[in-house]
Amino acid sequence: MKGSTNMRLIMYEYLEVNLIGVILLLTMFFYVKKRHYTEQEKDQDKRHFLWMLIFNAFILLADNGIYLLRNRVSQPLIILNHVLCISYFTMNLLFCYEWLRYCIAKLYPRYRQSRIEKFFTLLPCVANAFFVASSPLTGWVYSISKTNVYHRGPMIMVSFSAAIIYWIISACITIREWRHPARSREIDEYITLLVFPIPLIVGNVLQMRFYGLSIIWVCSAVSMLILFIDMQNEQLSRDDLTGLYNRRQTNVQLIWEVSHMPCADYMLLVIMMDIDNFKIINDRFGHLSGDRALRTVAKALKENCRKSDFASRFGGDEFLIIGHIKTEQDAKSIIRRIETSLENINKKSLFKYSLSLSAGYAIRSKNDKVTVDSLLNEADGKMYEEKRSKNCLRIDEA
Repeated sequence: MKGSTNMRLIMYEYLEVNLIGVILLLTMFFYVKKRHYTEQEKDQDKRHFLWMLIFNAFILLADNGIYLLRNRVSQPLIILNHVLCISYFTMNLLFCYEWLRYCIAKLYPRYRQSRIEKFFTLLPCVANAFFVASSPLTGWVYSISKTNVYHRGPMIMVSFSAAIIYWIISACITIREWRHPARSREIDEYITLLVFPIPLIVGNVLQMRFYGLSIIWVCSAVSMLILFIDMQNEQLSRDDLTGLYNRRQTNVQLIWEVSHMPCADYMLLVIMMDIDNFKIINDRFGHLSGDRALRTVAKALKENCRKSDFASRFGGDEFLIIGHIKTEQDAKSIIRRIETSLENINKKSLFKYSLSLSAGYAIRSKNDKVTVDSLLNEADGKMYEEKRSKNCLRIDEA
């Protein structure tokens, strides 16, 4: 009697821990979803993060279902147990797939996979789904006994190995970008991407070693929470209106760039941009039109800067780009691409006004004396020279 009571308490504790994980995941899901779909730009990395939350939550629910169905003997319940097991092992690898896509979207925001790349990326998931879906007949990955108890199959390592493939690929991509000489991110971002899978890998190893232990996806829920907190910290460095980096993060990036110039094998570029006649747009068409103009310019920056460039809203209607270049022509090419993008928008007559920018830039090599102030002052001065030549200075600057 006492043993039965202890077993029941252990079962309740197991189910409770999983349910706490589900509640935690769903809380993060609804928070991120709300932020994700109210922003002008729907970031790909957040979309993959949402799918990871969904898969993690359903895996925990499926795990609870498999646990509750043990020794409940009836044909419908055995069939339900098969459905839960198939869902569990299929979503296991889909979660890993979404993690790889999250890393790619995080490191290369404007990169889009070709159909062939998508096929090969999904191939481990497809292979795993075949083995799992065949298991009710073959027992390859798992089997269900006549007493409705789950047992591991001889090929369960297929799922584990496929998951490890995704973790290794994501780690290689992250390390490659970390070591790239033109990287513009702080080290903490790469460390987060590398550390995230560790609890899952440890959980997998322990669960494979000790039969009956199920801690992988609780560990995953904790990892998702850490990633969620990291995402919220990143939001502090973003401008709410445009989604670009804000002034605070720009200052941090400039200090980092200047400190690394003595050993740089590139030239440091700082571009300052200002929307022409922005005050007139605000006064004549209203502040909502002004906000729309800022978002449009921000989108042009995101689409036309290189993946390694750092783009920010520096303040008001001023934007700043930090990049690494080989020649001065690279700076002119970036500016020209952005200007061409705005010209195309103007031709489509989407607004009652025309959008244009005045730009100035500063370039430094490792042999130059570099300070943050000298970079900003030179870029700012050249920008206002261009603005004067266009005769579009703001009233308070004339």
